[in-house]
Amino acid sequence: MVMMRRRRAASAVGAVAALLGALLGARRPSARPAPICDPPSVSRPEPALDAPARPDWLLAEHRYIALARWLAAASARAGAPAPTLDYVRGVIANKENENAQSIRDLEPLVPRLDPVADSARFRVVLKTLADDYMKTYRYGDAANALERLYRASAATMAPADRTDLRSELLLRRALRDAPRQRTVVSSPFAIPLTPNAIGLRDVTVHVGRDSSKWIFDTGANLSTITETVARRLRLHVITSGSTTSGITGVAVPSRVAVIPELRIGAARVENAVVLVMPDSMLDIPQIKFQITAILGYPVLEALGRLAIGTDSLRVDPAAGEAPSDSSNLFLDDLSPVVSATVGDSTRLFHFDSGADATLLTVRFCRAYSTLLSGLDPTHTHIGGAGGDKTYAGYELARLPLAIGGHQAVLDSVFVMREEAKTPFDAYYGNLSGTMAARYGGYTIDFRAMTFRLGAGAR
Repeated sequence: MVMMRRRRAASAVGAVAALLGALLGARRPSARPAPICDPPSVSRPEPALDAPARPDWLLAEHRYIALARWLAAASARAGAPAPTLDYVRGVIANKENENAQSIRDLEPLVPRLDPVADSARFRVVLKTLADDYMKTYRYGDAANALERLYRASAATMAPADRTDLRSELLLRRALRDAPRQRTVVSSPFAIPLTPNAIGLRDVTVHVGRDSSKWIFDTGANLSTITETVARRLRLHVITSGSTTSGITGVAVPSRVAVIPELRIGAARVENAVVLVMPDSMLDIPQIKFQITAILGYPVLEALGRLAIGTDSLRVDPAAGEAPSDSSNLFLDDLSPVVSATVGDSTRLFHFDSGADATLLTVRFCRAYSTLLSGLDPTHTHIGGAGGDKTYAGYELARLPLAIGGHQAVLDSVFVMREEAKTPFDAYYGNLSGTMAARYGGYTIDFRAMTFRLGAGAR
């Protein structure tokens, strides 16, 4: 659970936000009726199927499956512009965790794009490359890409977007000289996942002679520790000058450190980057609980295939599938996104094991408003370290859906009727790890890019 930008990633502050909805306040009827769903703050009319702007619209709408189909169709017909095909191919490769391929497709486009005439694609290409470099531990190259983007485009950006870009740039600059992460899994292993007081699960992490419990969180963009833990581990902490915001919008000074080596079961991770947060920002006074450490991306991604059962984590570097048309997992920056079918439509949902409740966004509210017909408006508290906020919406008693060929049912899910400025606003909801618990857990494979219900899934 890491914090990054408002739109992009879950933060250490916000990563536990969804899980705390039930802990921080009961849902109760709203005092007055409300429209079923608020309209979008930014309207993006859908272009025609053959319009040149079609791929850009699909990307902006996070419709990656449709974008891949567009690419296949465009590649098969004559006359499709080669730069556009390379652009879409590189972006899709990034979403599918094929970062080396994405770099090969996108790097040649940078000098060919005009920052003014091709401003939208120029921004996407540099942001995507920065993400590719980050995921391949080329921190200096990531900083360089964002510096180029900031110089060329900051003056024309909306203030909030400019602030987000600057914060991300400063964080990458702080890591410029950091050594690359290296992960070795010497043999298959299984280790316990133990429940903690806030309904999440902990995994034991060893750093030198220190052994401690870290929250297991696929929704964390970077692993995170408190200042107290950083001092105990005698880490060199770097102040980046940037800030990060959680789900409540609280800005937190961003500092980073590199752990020379940490061990999880039979896995050894060298040069693991962690965010270092003030203890107070990871304290949950409402229930008197102090979060001390969170294990997230990119450490979990480097393990490859994770089978998360009700009480155990299994890692087998030799197991897994090959990437195929059945792949249903994508990465938006450092956040896992899962495709799920509701009714006759396939939508993308953010997945966060560090949440104890599934939340559906206003995008879901608009797309499936008929499911909410006749429901009374309610509201819920969502929060965590740094505070909590109240959101209006509807309680949906039952929602059937299919994930990776497996039929599932979500019970008692809250549907927001307003844009909430959460990390998962761009999707149709935030699926929690507890959602999968009733099916024996789940398997997430960062090589085949698949998400399956059931910890024994292949």
